[in-house]
Amino acid sequence: MHTTTFSDEDYRVQYLGTNPSLRLPIWYMILFSFLGHSLLFYCLPTSITPFIKSYIISTVHACVSVLAVSIFYGRGLIDFTQVNKILGGGMAGTPDETMTYSICYSSGYFIYDLLIMLWFKSVRTPSAIAHHIIILVAGLAGLYTHVAHASHFFMLAEELSTIPLNLKTIYHKRTRLHDLFAHLFIVAFFFSRLIYGTIICSYTFRAVPIFIQMASTVHDTSSIAFVIAQVFLFIFTRLLNLYWTILIMRKLFVAFRSKRSPVLTNDMKLKKKAL
Repeated sequence: MHTTTFSDEDYRVQYLGTNPSLRLPIWYMILFSFLGHSLLFYCLPTSITPFIKSYIISTVHACVSVLAVSIFYGRGLIDFTQVNKILGGGMAGTPDETMTYSICYSSGYFIYDLLIMLWFKSVRTPSAIAHHIIILVAGLAGLYTHVAHASHFFMLAEELSTIPLNLKTIYHKRTRLHDLFAHLFIVAFFFSRLIYGTIICSYTFRAVPIFIQMASTVHDTSSIAFVIAQVFLFIFTRLLNLYWTILIMRKLFVAFRSKRSPVLTNDMKLKKKAL
């Protein structure tokens, strides 16, 4: 029978890292985030509909998330080729711990927003509910197993596209702003969710065989099971992005056809007059 030794635990650090640390009050941070977002929702004026309220708070969350990842990148602490830095949780006692704060903050937000969607029919959509559940399951599992914890943090930068999407909805009555944010959303979605997100996923998936090989060395079957589960969750997020891409393309096609129709109609009228 294989017995765990100190060397085995030391080896686990090479693919799992040591972050999040057990000393971090994870559930307190998640609860604080949940209560903060809930309080903000109910403090907003009653003249604002729950639908718009949810978009305002979603914008706040997206800005905080993108800013946190940007600051982390700005510190130059990135090494996507190191297994415990992309498919693990990083190292406790280092700036990697900021990843945990961000994931806890986002987990609290997604719990709040999921409950809001279940409570208010005008807010919820099937794809949004599916997205929140996938992100919550993946994020919470990563917090306690360390598996893919770093990847979850880096993927928060995908929220960049959420900012113009929300602002487009918030300013739907102001045509110029609506159109501006609509165009910015398409650009942000393409770069953040299709390009950036795919790059992070590719580094994550590339580390999977090495992760499994290292975990197999110390018979860490639980981590192997968790990493396989995380891979499927990542695939589900890619499929959601693909679904949203199809919806965007359909709307663009409809908009393009509606703009061409008046032109074609006018051309036909001119031809009839000429005849």
